[in-house]
Amino acid sequence: MAQNEQADAIARAWHLHREGRQNDAIKGFEAVLKAVPDHIDANYGLGLAQRAGGAKESALESFQSAARLVSREMETNPVSRYQMLQRMVQQRINELTQPSK
Repeated sequence: MAQNEQADAIARAWHLHREGRQNDAIKGFEAVLKAVPDHIDANYGLGLAQRAGGAKESALESFQSAARLVSREMETNPVSRYQMLQRMVQQRINELTQPSK
């Protein structure tokens, strides 16, 4: 999948997620991940769509994958985008692993 195709597919999946079409969004993010398993935004977006669709266990796995990828990226490229994304991913993981109040 070429980079432009990736960007288009991610944009479509995000759009579907925002529209509440979680199953379609999940399919879109998964299509990107099939071609590019280490795509940070696709892993994070997949987690959000899975969580919104009620698949909390799968969402946790996707967020943990995103967290590992962000940490790896920050080792060589500690730019603010990854620092912010690292905090966002950790917040989603905490939401799914800490007991409800």
